[in-house]
Amino acid sequence: MRSIVVEKLVLQRADGVFPAAIAIVKHTLSELKNIRYSFLHPNELNFFETLKFARVQHSYLLGRFAAKRALFAFLENFVMTEVEIAAGIFQQPIVYLPGTGNIQLSIGHREEMGIAIVYPESHPMGVDVELVEQEQSETIRDIVALGEQDKLQLIHSDPGKSLTLLWTMKEALSKVLKTGLMTPFELFEVDHVQRQDDIVICHFVNFPQYQSLSWLADGYAWSIVLPRKSELDLKMIRHLYL
Repeated sequence: MRSIVVEKLVLQRADGVFPAAIAIVKHTLSELKNIRYSFLHPNELNFFETLKFARVQHSYLLGRFAAKRALFAFLENFVMTEVEIAAGIFQQPIVYLPGTGNIQLSIGHREEMGIAIVYPESHPMGVDVELVEQEQSETIRDIVALGEQDKLQLIHSDPGKSLTLLWTMKEALSKVLKTGLMTPFELFEVDHVQRQDDIVICHFVNFPQYQSLSWLADGYAWSIVLPRKSELDLKMIRHLYL
């Protein structure tokens, strides 16, 4: 996979067209530390200096770098170091850039991978990424609802990959709703499952107004959650990893 992949998205609805931008980055901690002055706001730099553990530093830089690259594609004319991405009371990312309207952001990161999506407040979205690994898969089994047991095989024939994809769907939905892990994951139960080649499309029992688009790439599971009646050309998603 390339180290930075950015894609502008066009979301079609009966009542109009909505823009968005998504970025996926793959960088080591040392690479990100070397370039942090090129994309971090002064307040972000100050906060970064308070982080003591390498894993936390890496997650922070991955999320901020992916977010700034997605914002750059969405807005085009701005300086990355002038944008501050702070945390809300539920740790949701908040974009501070005067004069740009109500721009929203969702971030996901794991190991050396980061993903971010930028969208207008009027069209909520969320993203997540997880490493596919056996130990993590066994932990995820605890969040599988009874009604989802027969859908795991439809998501993917490999149990570990299926469980990890399921987790990213629920995590991305929780970011749309801005609840994070504070809400029982049973509420995010997956309903309908459909495959379009390498992309899995799912709906939700208790949130039928949303859908998830999920895929596997580079040993990771990825998901985007967006309004169910919004149409997104899947070729745009495949450009991210093919």
